Amino acid sequence: MPRAYSMQERAKLAAQTRERVVDAAVELLAERGVQATTMTAVARAADVSPATVTNHFATPDVLLQAVVARLTAEIRVPDPGIFAGTRSVAGRIRALATAMFAFYERTAQWFDLLGAELTENPVLAKAEADFWRSIQPLYAEALAGTDSAVLAKTTSGLIHPATFRALRAAGLSIDDATTVVADSLNQLARKTRQ
Repeated sequence: MPRAYSMQERAKLAAQTRERVVDAAVELLAERGVQATTMTAVARAADVSPATVTNHFATPDVLLQAVVARLTAEIRVPDPGIFAGTRSVAGRIRALATAMFAFYERTAQWFDLLGAELTENPVLAKAEADFWRSIQPLYAEALAGTDSAVLAKTTSGLIHPATFRALRAAGLSIDDATTVVADSLNQLARKTRQ
């Protein structure tokens, strides 16, 4: 007697295969960058046929979008929860600096690896633009109750990956970099309120 066909089993196997393909693509991307993460290389790494990869992801861009979605979930982008229990502008600025600098530290390998591809590859460029758009409300919330354009611009400049990298390259720990930036911004915030 033939085995009963199970749509549920088939869907489960398809989902597992899809995840294995995304796992392989993430690993290849981490090792070699976008250019080397071809559909054929992903198929080889996932131990599936190229047709299987194409069946799940019609184009390399669709596969890269799935990889970006996975990475976005794993890297824990700061959200408004960083301000829980913090009421003062000084506290919110410190919370923002702490969360963003921790984020920059845990994503440094990806920024180093992807470098110019972040702007050259349309999928990555969109993901980066979406990221910056998603965190802008955090900067606004941190500065709620202030109306200084200088403070807002300085906050954007000091709580920025380039500033963080420069401070780390100068030998500051994450905690020291956070303290220096938060204290500087809070001093400016006090001056703008006077």
